[in-house]
Amino acid sequence: MQEMTQTKKLPFIFVAAFVCLYGSMTCLGTTVASNATEHSSVVVQKSPHLKTIQFANTPPTVPPTPPAEVEPVGTNLPPAKRGVDLVRFMKKLREFQISMALLPIARPNFIRGIYLTNNTAMQLKTLKHFVDQSQKNGVNTLVIDAQGKMLTDEHMSIIKTRGLFPVARIVCFELGLKNKFPDGNHVNKILVLMEESAKAGFREIQLDYIRYADYKELQRLPLKFKYEQINGVLTKARNKANELGVELSADVFGRITLNENDHIGQKLENFGQFVHTLYPMVYPSHYYGDPAKIANPYGTVKEGVENSKERIPQTRIVAYIQGFGMSIQESGLSLSQYVYKQFKAVDDAKGDGWVVWNARNDYSATWAALRHYQSIAQNAKLNPPKL
Repeated sequence: MQEMTQTKKLPFIFVAAFVCLYGSMTCLGTTVASNATEHSSVVVQKSPHLKTIQFANTPPTVPPTPPAEVEPVGTNLPPAKRGVDLVRFMKKLREFQISMALLPIARPNFIRGIYLTNNTAMQLKTLKHFVDQSQKNGVNTLVIDAQGKMLTDEHMSIIKTRGLFPVARIVCFELGLKNKFPDGNHVNKILVLMEESAKAGFREIQLDYIRYADYKELQRLPLKFKYEQINGVLTKARNKANELGVELSADVFGRITLNENDHIGQKLENFGQFVHTLYPMVYPSHYYGDPAKIANPYGTVKEGVENSKERIPQTRIVAYIQGFGMSIQESGLSLSQYVYKQFKAVDDAKGDGWVVWNARNDYSATWAALRHYQSIAQNAKLNPPKL
């Protein structure tokens, strides 16, 4: 598979807790205490269309106030005593990281996201770089591959303490389902990975490649049969998401927004029954054989989002947009201009957000597009049009 509001500030209590912790690290003169918070409570409400998960605004556990009198730790103490206190401090630091990793964090009303590979996210220095750049440029969501190594408490704390919303991307069937029936053991592995992702602190699980392979021999299977098999997997995934208290989302081909039935087994109306958010991959370069769509990033993305919103209005539509250079020369635009046009298209189509995809995680053009986007928004705010 090949967003611009300010990030919300963390509650004061977490800033205060972090300051206290930092002070303890520098002097080792106090004992830091914190309790691991529980996963946020979940309320499942029935609607005519879909059960929708809402996260209760339950504040995280408040760390207890340190005792007024704390035995000093310093060079005057015997080395053995200092070692014991250091071990105690590191244990408390670990508890603090777990607390931050499980911090309930609200889903942004409008998703402005980027995709990170598992390898990129697992490198702390690189992850911090993308977290810094995201905050600086108005990104509020990180979509991260769950396959590979699972993010640790430290990784998740870095993301959540900076107010970013984490989404776990899970590839269901690599390059599509190649057999008539989904393998039950493989589907169970997907459900286990969903559970591991939720326990790590992810608040949304995004399923990708949940379709049949684009093979001629599979095209002979009846569409009704394919829909039944895909719906069966989605049913199990939705039940697991409800059990875990997380949101479920999925990706679909961009062309699915334009057709009623497709031989790969994806259909907007079917997916809309099971997911809270749908991510159509409306990369303009992927409309093979249609040079007009490739050359018009604004029109192509706007059409895909508008069609999706019209057909499944009960489901959030967040577009995957193109942050790579494939076929952009057809438009006569630079990559940053190409990305900006897609931002504007999602806005004008009244979509629920976007995620920029770049398989190499090279977002230099995206940052430039975001800065341009912010400057235009700021100028419009300062100089509104006269009526």
